[in-house]
Amino acid sequence: MSSALLRPGRLIVAALAALSLLLLGQPQAHAASWGSPQTVNSWNTINGRWTANNELETYTPGCVSYEGSTLVIKTYKSGGTYYSGRVESKALYGYGTYSFTANMPNGQGLLPAVWAAYLNPWLPEFDAAEIVGQNPNTVFQTSHDANNTQNQFSKNNSAGWTNAYHKYSFTWWPDHIDFAVDGTITGTKWYTTAPGVGMHFIVNTAVGGDWPGNPNDSTWATSDGARYLKVSSITYTPYFP
Repeated sequence: MSSALLRPGRLIVAALAALSLLLLGQPQAHAASWGSPQTVNSWNTINGRWTANNELETYTPGCVSYEGSTLVIKTYKSGGTYYSGRVESKALYGYGTYSFTANMPNGQGLLPAVWAAYLNPWLPEFDAAEIVGQNPNTVFQTSHDANNTQNQFSKNNSAGWTNAYHKYSFTWWPDHIDFAVDGTITGTKWYTTAPGVGMHFIVNTAVGGDWPGNPNDSTWATSDGARYLKVSSITYTPYFP
């Protein structure tokens, strides 16, 4: 990922796109995309204890790293504390396709996710993929509107979704959202009032909480006592009306 998201030769296109979106009253989109999350310069890295949804993790920059161009989120337990990583894109993005190529971890009590949200306030939110660690055969994709009304879609895989790379995405149109896994649409949410704000890309692994429940000893039964969420590609393809 580059901190200079607008490539040479696209500034005029970006300006026209921004103007058209503003005139139409739609959330402004950056006319750019990146193939790999290569640098933390485009991310805000979260630091501190997280308690939303009764979660147990403490986010720390030490759990965010890179293997070449692959973003890596490490999650582990030490001294009774659960450590994990969370990054949020500095920029907001509008209508278009948000895509993550991710290798998700499994494990009781883990909830790895690749998603997008407004963040100020939190809603609306679109989840490209969430996997409950003890149920690695199902991936969930959810839209949350400004009132947190949820529409959730799921896709099963008998071989499991974890510990292998898959492409999770959603395409945000002015009147609906399409969710997809590995290029196949899994669900569509139509609406009459579009969210009028942009979205931040977000990557994290939550620990514990209302949905996945608490981790146990089996969660950390790996060679190094940790679980890893890896994202090799993040792309945004803007929609131009």
